Amino acid sequence: MGNIRWGIVSAANIAFDEFLPAISRSNRAELIAVASKSLEKAKRFNSSYIYEKYEHLIEDSSIDAVYIPLPNSLHAEWAVKAMKKGKHVLLEKPAALTEADMHAVKTAARENDVVFMEAFMYQFHCQHKRVKELLESDKIGEYNHVKAHFSWMLEDSGDIRLKPELGGGAMRDVGCYGLHAVTQIVGFKPVQITMSGKMNQGNGVDMTSTCLLLDAQKRTAEVTASLELPFINRYEIFGPKGCITVDSAFRPDVSNDEHGKITVKDDNGNVILFERYKDDQYLNQIEHFHDCILEGKNPDYNVDHSLQMARYLEKSYQSLNRESVLTEVN
Repeated sequence: MGNIRWGIVSAANIAFDEFLPAISRSNRAELIAVASKSLEKAKRFNSSYIYEKYEHLIEDSSIDAVYIPLPNSLHAEWAVKAMKKGKHVLLEKPAALTEADMHAVKTAARENDVVFMEAFMYQFHCQHKRVKELLESDKIGEYNHVKAHFSWMLEDSGDIRLKPELGGGAMRDVGCYGLHAVTQIVGFKPVQITMSGKMNQGNGVDMTSTCLLLDAQKRTAEVTASLELPFINRYEIFGPKGCITVDSAFRPDVSNDEHGKITVKDDNGNVILFERYKDDQYLNQIEHFHDCILEGKNPDYNVDHSLQMARYLEKSYQSLNRESVLTEVN
């Protein structure tokens, strides 16, 4: 196989602003087609083909892989449909709104022998590998608390992130990054999740919400997400010897200097390490996906990890809807 021939299901802004430039930076990618209900938005991509129906794109035999940035409620459905047509799938986060839907995605990937990966692109930035090295170095001792925060101001009252029927809400939109960092980067495995939040009175989605997590060792974590607070994206790891803070953790590419920053402080609050990292997380994600297709490898972040994430998110919202009663994860 030569270049990976891509199709994009939806002309969403993230596809145009981030995915399209990333595949143009790869020497192994070629955009073949875009499917969108908006012809004007699809034309921006300058693809060889434009389809008005998603079905027509996934039936195109010239396409090897599809990127799916549809509204959250449609992610699992169209991932399954695409994989049943033999397409490799890079699916925007969160991959599924329920664990059951995620199991259907896993089954489709296995039965059709295709590569599936959920697009938590931030994890492919080199700063997170450095965080894991610092944790293993015992710089702060065995961690006992983790804290993540991702917020931004959503000013468009008609945005799909505010529509409950489309899987909207702060924790699903940006909180999933914090949950991912806590559970997949740091390795915290919750046995209990409690979520509370401020709900939008008009549509019922969470505008600002916080998850409190507890693991089997009684360690704690908290994840805060908001669609109505200033743009902040960071996570912190606390231990008896100090703490590790990762600033611009999820979108270093849009920070003032385009760098992620890692700060380590000792138990007296003194800075003992400060490092800055610049990387191309979107390109790294695509190249890893290409490697998996071309070399038959399982993604480093695989469908079983996505199953964990679907479980954590579903349990979080179950807790929120039950007025923050503790929700057992297992």
